[in-house]
Amino acid sequence: MWIAADNDLEKYVSQDLEEMKENPSWIEVFAMVDYASASDTLYRVESDLVPLETFNEIDSGDPEALSSFLKEYRGNDLSFLVIWNHGDWWRGEAQVKTKGVAYDVKNSDFLSVKEIKNVLKNSPVTILGFDACLMGTFEILWEFKDCAEYIVTSSKEIPEEGWDYTALRGVTDLPSLLSRVVQKYYEGYGEDFSLSVWDTSRLDEIMYWLNRVSQYMMEKEISPWSFTVERRKAEGVFTELIELGSFAEALYGSSDDTLRYYGEKLHGAIVSARIYGTPEGYRDLLIYLPENMKNPEYWDDFSALSDFITDSFWDDLISYWRDRD
Repeated sequence: MWIAADNDLEKYVSQDLEEMKENPSWIEVFAMVDYASASDTLYRVESDLVPLETFNEIDSGDPEALSSFLKEYRGNDLSFLVIWNHGDWWRGEAQVKTKGVAYDVKNSDFLSVKEIKNVLKNSPVTILGFDACLMGTFEILWEFKDCAEYIVTSSKEIPEEGWDYTALRGVTDLPSLLSRVVQKYYEGYGEDFSLSVWDTSRLDEIMYWLNRVSQYMMEKEISPWSFTVERRKAEGVFTELIELGSFAEALYGSSDDTLRYYGEKLHGAIVSARIYGTPEGYRDLLIYLPENMKNPEYWDDFSALSDFITDSFWDDLISYWRDRD
C-alpha cells in the first residue's frame, strides 16, 4: 500500500493500518507511509505493525520511490497495489490545475497517471486500487489496462476515512478479496458512495462501442453536447467529467436507430466490465466532456493520455465540435 498522508488526512492513517492487521498468511501486507508530522515509515503489517525502515522524508509523489517499493515488496503470485490519498482524475502537462493522485504536500508533488503507468507497464500488478476521489474515469482505466488485471476505483468522492481494510481479513482467494472490498465499502457508507472492480480484459468492448458512437456522431454531425447526461460534481462544483453510462442511456432516446443501438451496446459493455460494485446497478464510470466546448483551458489535458488518444475517437469527436464555428 502506498500512503501519501498530508495534514488533513494523516489522522486516518493509524485507523487504516489497524484495519489491516491479523491477515491470513497468504496475504503479506506492506505499507509505505509518508507522514506529515512524523518520520516516514515502511511497515510490515502482521498481528502488529512492524517498522522495517524509517526515512527523514520520502517524496510520495515521486514515481522512482514507488518503483523501488514495488521492486522490493510486491508479491510474486498475487500483488495488490493501493494508492491512498487525494485524487483528482488525470492531468495534462500543460494544465495549471494539478490533477493526479497521492499528493505530497511537503514536496509539492503528486503521481500523475503517466508516471504510475511508466512504473507498472513492464511489471504489472494483479490488482491496482485507488483509495482516492474521482479516479474512476474510462481514460484512466484504459491507460492502466496493461498494468493490472483488475482496477478498483470510484467515480465519486471518497470519504476521508477511505476504504475499510478489514476486508483483507478472512479471505482465501482473489474473487472473495475483490468482492469483500466492495461489500465492506457498502457497509460503511451505503449507496450514496460508489466503488467498483473493473476487469481490464473487458475494457476493449467498451472502447469498441465508444468508437462506433464517436465515429457515427462525427459522420452524422451529432454533437455529444446535445444529450442530457449526469455530470459529476466534486465539492459541490460541476467538473469536466460526465457519467459514461448516463451518456449511453441518453442515446437510447435518440430518434436515430443506429445511435440507439450503439448506445445499448456501449451500456452493456460497461455493465459487463464492472464485475463487482456498489451500489449495484450503478455504472460508476466517467469520461471527459467539458461543460463549455470552447473552453481552451482543458484541451491540452489529453497530452496525459497516450494510449487513450491513440486508440479512441472520443477525443476526435470533442475536437471536431470544438473546432467548428
